[in-house]
Amino acid sequence: MTKLYTLITGATSSIGMDIAHNRANTDNLLLHGRDLDALSKLANEISTTNNIKIWCFDFTDINELHNDFSRMLENENIKINKVVHAAGHLKIMPFRAFKYNDTLDIFSINVFSIIEIIRVLTKKAHKEHLESVVMISAFFSKFGDKGNAIYSSSKGALNSIVKGLAAEFSHARFNVIILGAVRTKMTEHLFEANSDMKRFDRYILGTGNTNQVSVTVDFLLSENLWMTGQEVFLDGGASIA
Repeated sequence: MTKLYTLITGATSSIGMDIAHNRANTDNLLLHGRDLDALSKLANEISTTNNIKIWCFDFTDINELHNDFSRMLENENIKINKVVHAAGHLKIMPFRAFKYNDTLDIFSINVFSIIEIIRVLTKKAHKEHLESVVMISAFFSKFGDKGNAIYSSSKGALNSIVKGLAAEFSHARFNVIILGAVRTKMTEHLFEANSDMKRFDRYILGTGNTNQVSVTVDFLLSENLWMTGQEVFLDGGASIA
């Protein structure tokens, strides 16, 4: 019997770790990250009777991603039925300060990586197993913010990608979470300056936490979900304030 795995990209991020611990109760896991020590530590910390494998790869090496992922799946005899794209790279600075390589890194990690992963998983050898893909986008992909143009546009691409994939691959579900302010290792600096705290005033329910993201991912991965190609706002009411 083929063992199916849930791939979590960016598994060593704050959100990725919470999702990994949560999904380990029900799923075999393939944990992705670029730090082998951090991946190994996470795998050892998770208490589960299910299988856990790791995939160490830097998404900025985008030209090698397709081949590396394909080889790893073949060598480990892994079939993926669920994907959570939690990998992300946030860089906020004035638009004119961005160099091409800054933009390339952001898009490689946030967008191009999941494109290459889905390209592999929709090939003949893997297509029949794929059931559900959840991508994590950002609040500012819908609402402008200074210094956020490049990051926001990369996340906005995810909002569009799920719609096209849902239409093209009807055997699987593709949905995206439009995520508001959640305190993580990546966003910690946004919470440090008092002058920046005003941006959170619009959050009716306050800012979020990683567990709230995990339970939303659970909902979107559920087998009986009658949704695809959808944007799910998880923002404490900020989008209506």
